[in-house]
Amino acid sequence: MKTIRLILVLLITMGFTAHSQEQYHVTRVNGKVTNLKTNQDVAAGDVLNAGDQLLFETIDSYAIAIGDNMGRFQIKIHDEAQGAPQPMLTATVAEAARPTKMRNLMMARFNPNESEIADLKQYFGNDKFSIIGDAVNISLSDQSYRLSDDNFIVFYYRVDNNPVQKKIGFEEQKLILEKEKLVNSSVGAISGDEITDLQVYEYEASTRTGREITRFTLVFVDKESLKNEFYTIIPILKRQQMADPDIKRYLIEYYYDFYGATDSKTIDSFADEVVKNYTL
Repeated sequence: MKTIRLILVLLITMGFTAHSQEQYHVTRVNGKVTNLKTNQDVAAGDVLNAGDQLLFETIDSYAIAIGDNMGRFQIKIHDEAQGAPQPMLTATVAEAARPTKMRNLMMARFNPNESEIADLKQYFGNDKFSIIGDAVNISLSDQSYRLSDDNFIVFYYRVDNNPVQKKIGFEEQKLILEKEKLVNSSVGAISGDEITDLQVYEYEASTRTGREITRFTLVFVDKESLKNEFYTIIPILKRQQMADPDIKRYLIEYYYDFYGATDSKTIDSFADEVVKNYTL
């Protein structure tokens, strides 16, 4: 009996020691997060220990990191810690780190070989959709969406609580989504890189009828920032002896975890280019 108890104690101790020794490789920081051990702001490329004490400037500040076993984490003061009117914005890395849901590349919305989109609800989803860079072209199936001057796609959203309706430009069967045209409107401009609660409609002008397809948050992702973020990740993966195809796959899964869905062809070619062009 004593032997069993001793084994259990050793296993618990080993598990605690392993957890306390885990390191987190920072890939991105939103807002300001300070490592109180070094009194330095946390930055992409830093390595944090599980026991490091962090100070978050605001409740929305966070860091994204990769653990020793290639798990992906958001390091943030989480909702359940906000019970008090003035929550403490300090925590150890181990307390604040939460694993992300590892979204599988086999999800239906990732298909870089798809020549045209037959279902915009599936393509955009209903959570978060991102555009890498300033524009994306979407080839639509004419069996599902026959675009014309009478039949077209409309985005509906609000700018400072003022309603905005945007007819989306197209060429033949290709939708053209452009950041500049979407963030700017006659009632003002969107501040930041997100358009929340964006509703997508198929509209028929002759009958003045519309059919809602889906609604989601639209995010614009800066290409250069994303490339630098991927360049921070690649050395971590190479130290794991990952081959280039596996690195590319990891980068795409990482993107889906933290940025949401996006155009399959765009993320596939972007990740491929970054991996091929990376040099030590």
